[in-house]
Amino acid sequence: MPSPPDLTMTWQRHAALLFSFTSFAGRRIKIGLAEVAALEQIQVSGELSPGALGVILSMPSASVTALLDRLEGKKMITRKPNARDRRSLLVSLTPVAMQKASLDLLPVSEAMTKVAAAMTEEERAVVARYLEAVNNCMARQQANA
Repeated sequence: MPSPPDLTMTWQRHAALLFSFTSFAGRRIKIGLAEVAALEQIQVSGELSPGALGVILSMPSASVTALLDRLEGKKMITRKPNARDRRSLLVSLTPVAMQKASLDLLPVSEAMTKVAAAMTEEERAVVARYLEAVNNCMARQQANA
């Protein structure tokens, strides 16, 4: 049974590998880490305004605009008017982004789903509870910075 520090070290190893994997995946599709982070946030959140994306990524507006310009130039995102607020835009992924994700991100996601399918409901509940707690710790740290 891992101790709490052992579990934290396992998370740290996961975080380091995730960073390396993200860098690897970005290089394969010829985009930087910030672009990968933006695409991942749009994937998990759905359509986002540039302002909301900037808050999530802790990036100033001008940097988000430049990042979105690069992704739009690579046909990985589209910007469209927000139907609820005509003054703002919403950013969404394109089929090109999803096709590029199929190189590395989707195979890993599918493999992780298989690992989860082999777990009992109780095991999945424990893992989900721990990951949510980790996510909350990181979100609090980012919000308090």
